[in-house]
Amino acid sequence: MKKILKFGGSSVADGSCIQRVTRIIQQNIGADHEVFIVVSALSGITDQLLGLAKSLQDNQGVDLKLKQILDHHQHVIQELALDTPSELQNKIEVISAQLKQTLTQFTKDPARFLQWQDELLSYGERFSANILTANLENTGIVAECLDARQVIITDANFGDAYVHYQRSYDRIRAYLKGHSKLQVITGFMGATEAGTTTTLGRSGSDYSASIFGAALNVGEIEIWTDVDGIMTANPRLVDEATTIDRLTYEEAMELSHAGARVIFPPTMIPALYKHIPIVIKNTFNPDHPGSRIVPNRLVKGTTTVGLSSVSHIALIRLQGAGMVGVRGINARLFTCLAQQGISIMLVSQAFSEHSTCFALKPAEADLAVQAIEQEFAYELELKYIDKIRLEHDLSLVAVVGEGMQTTPGIAGIVFNVLGQERINVEAIAQGSSKRNISFIVRDKQVRTAIRALHRELFEEKTGD
Repeated sequence: MKKILKFGGSSVADGSCIQRVTRIIQQNIGADHEVFIVVSALSGITDQLLGLAKSLQDNQGVDLKLKQILDHHQHVIQELALDTPSELQNKIEVISAQLKQTLTQFTKDPARFLQWQDELLSYGERFSANILTANLENTGIVAECLDARQVIITDANFGDAYVHYQRSYDRIRAYLKGHSKLQVITGFMGATEAGTTTTLGRSGSDYSASIFGAALNVGEIEIWTDVDGIMTANPRLVDEATTIDRLTYEEAMELSHAGARVIFPPTMIPALYKHIPIVIKNTFNPDHPGSRIVPNRLVKGTTTVGLSSVSHIALIRLQGAGMVGVRGINARLFTCLAQQGISIMLVSQAFSEHSTCFALKPAEADLAVQAIEQEFAYELELKYIDKIRLEHDLSLVAVVGEGMQTTPGIAGIVFNVLGQERINVEAIAQGSSKRNISFIVRDKQVRTAIRALHRELFEEKTGD
């Protein structure tokens, strides 16, 4: 069976971690799998590269930060006992020289800064893929590094590029026809048709794994990370949280969009259309079965699969008697926000259109208020719309599960639990699929809310 193995930054944090990854790869090759490896940057390196970009903007500490990044990779090479005069060392020196050259091309021009930053961020994966490839070869596995920019074609939306699937699939297949060695692929990146480096969004290496999996029609995509899978709730909030053994693509997407950080949401798209299972596995506990994401599953009486949350969000309320029955209010509202590049996390509206509220990132809140005030200046002046209300220190909570679609009264159970805990709900939304009930509560109440819901929905009840 063909299989993609993707290893995240925590899985390749240092020399001992890379040795552990090498053993996992050896075991999969020994199991007669045809495997393809996708790798992230070493743990923390992408953030350090972002810090390097900020240092250039501020003109402070650039040389020290660059030295720390390069020294860290050299330390990992020494940990792995890879020969410094080897081909690897030559490659590392070339990549390091290219990185230094990229820094000299720094620009504060907003039109070109994101393009320059994507080029800078690509070095993390280029370093790690070459180091892992060398370590595999050092253990007798014939391998070579594939720079994904050669085969993944994107648009020029730097920082969050759109992938041209079919053209990328064609290039991947054509490339691999002439390469029989084990491929160690740089995650997170692609390139425009002109060859300009792009990145696929933070945690985009998961997405890379899914793109290659779909192109190669693999039987399974394994995402190796530092947890046992997708949990019923954030274990930092709920000690009793357990691993979800099986869930659908839709359930996984709902959980990840609402705050579950285990898998990058776009990852599901290529796999979903090719019906390829995605398995979340723990590099540090490889015998654990993990979580398996599949096209369909038997509900078997279970209503929900998990809870997820995002804290420290903002809520904007737009209301007024002049909104009732007026056509196009929401079209104008969300168009003016989209024009500013503002992403909405949740929308809740009264039936009459008298009141609409939406959740968003706090960093975008002031810009959103300015855009709305400009768009509705006439209505605000005439008091058709009340003063726009902005609230902070809120959390979004989502209750997710396929079984919710066929279970009467699940909303009643959820809000009864919140009522018993005396938690006030600021806004409510339910998706048309009925597999997600989302609501907003105060940050200070989110832990209580999730713990109470987890007890009700996931923990076995015991009698007195």
